[in-house]
Amino acid sequence: MTAVSIAGWGLVGLVVASVLRITVQGSSLLPTGCERLAPPAMLELVTAVLFSALAWRIGAVPDVFAYSWLAASGVLLAAIDWNSRTLPTKLIWASGCILAALFGMAALLNRDPYPLIHSAVGMVTLLAFYGALYFLRPGQLGGGDLRLGGMLGLALGWTGWAALLAGTLLGWLGAAITLVVLRTARRMEPTKEISLGPFLVVGALAAILIQPTT
Repeated sequence: MTAVSIAGWGLVGLVVASVLRITVQGSSLLPTGCERLAPPAMLELVTAVLFSALAWRIGAVPDVFAYSWLAASGVLLAAIDWNSRTLPTKLIWASGCILAALFGMAALLNRDPYPLIHSAVGMVTLLAFYGALYFLRPGQLGGGDLRLGGMLGLALGWTGWAALLAGTLLGWLGAAITLVVLRTARRMEPTKEISLGPFLVVGALAAILIQPTT
């Protein structure tokens, strides 16, 4: 893609993020006490940068629509979780269904069903992994994190097994390092935990940008 096309796709991300912010703030999807998602324009700028990065990394292929939606919805969900420590179930389901539809469209346009199969396997794999943690370590992992993990597995599985592993590990590693730093700096009480969702989203997007796509 040309520099103009990449910048243009970034502007699309700006518009998509603005529409998502307005839609969510005007609905009942936001958890109680989460009146503001982020400082003004923060969501929009981050989403625009991610859209441009994905366009540069992936190119003008059908896959970019699904990955870009993951970026837009992922940034929104991360902001909500960071502010309220809650991931709205309805919003995750809606985002996941749209993501699955976009990957299905990409499979049809590419005339290659195998990445879609990998995507489904990736989703099931992370659901099983997070599901085991959810039941074996009650209170350490929320139901929202479980559902978000399945959604991220859908995208990481499409990219490949290396991305699935890297995206998951990067998310958990980032959360662990942040937790240690905050506790060491005494910015957080030892008994408190941080929101996991933002780190899972960042890890998944980083892996997608780093790993070669299939």
